[in-house]
Amino acid sequence: MLIPNILQLGWGAIREKLHGQGCDTILIPIGSCERHGNPYTPLGLDGMVTLRVVERAARRADVLHTPLMPFGYAPHHMGRVNEGTGTVSLSVETYRRVLLDIGRSLIYHGFNKLVFVSFHSFNVTNAEEVLFALRHRTGAFVAFYGGRETPEAQRILGCPPDQMAGDLEASLALALLEPDAAGRPEDYARTFTIHAPEWLGPAFSKRPGTGMAVGFQGEENIWVAMEDYEFVEPPGEERERASLASREKGVRVLDALAEHLALFVLEVKKLAITAENRDFPDRVR
Repeated sequence: MLIPNILQLGWGAIREKLHGQGCDTILIPIGSCERHGNPYTPLGLDGMVTLRVVERAARRADVLHTPLMPFGYAPHHMGRVNEGTGTVSLSVETYRRVLLDIGRSLIYHGFNKLVFVSFHSFNVTNAEEVLFALRHRTGAFVAFYGGRETPEAQRILGCPPDQMAGDLEASLALALLEPDAAGRPEDYARTFTIHAPEWLGPAFSKRPGTGMAVGFQGEENIWVAMEDYEFVEPPGEERERASLASREKGVRVLDALAEHLALFVLEVKKLAITAENRDFPDRVR
């Protein structure tokens, strides 16, 4: 089977896949370099998960994918000044321009259907402008696939909703990392939890995977600017709980995500959509 990552292919193989076989759908994985609730969790976990899922889905659906873009939009994960967390965040303008240029480049070469993929939720929610721009400027099909806190993931994990983010990240890290790397089972014996910032008061709640949204009287239609450390309770503090994470659960979640993405891509491949404007004249700006 052809290697699906275009970074590892010559242009002849890409042209054959695109024009010879008519495979005009491509996946674009977008990562993030950010601090997580558990200090042992790798900064690049969201990108590692994204790339693994994309690799599997691309093979399953027989499409190409780009290499991982390792940085994304994560200003709330910066932590306090001089704290030393290591987070690298693009400004929203830079982030959107990177996505736009990637998309325009691929459409220029003949791709008609683009699927951005990221399991860092802020990458998804801040890309709508790019989706509209690519669609209206070129006529191509453009989508963004994301969201790892799915009902299926919660079923696999078997944990309370406020503990899901911590147990999910731990399970995924255990599934992706080598045994001698950071992320040993003992590093995840206690989990972090998600809650609304204390300064909001007891009337509000927060679930993982909901971005800046908070719950209020049963609804989640309020978005509040807040820092990661204001709604994430690290392990080792008063709300600490035993983790239900395991490598086996992480493997099952990865399999479920890859299968769902592959099924979506197979449907996208059926779409009869052709870009109307492929030129990319402002690439020299």
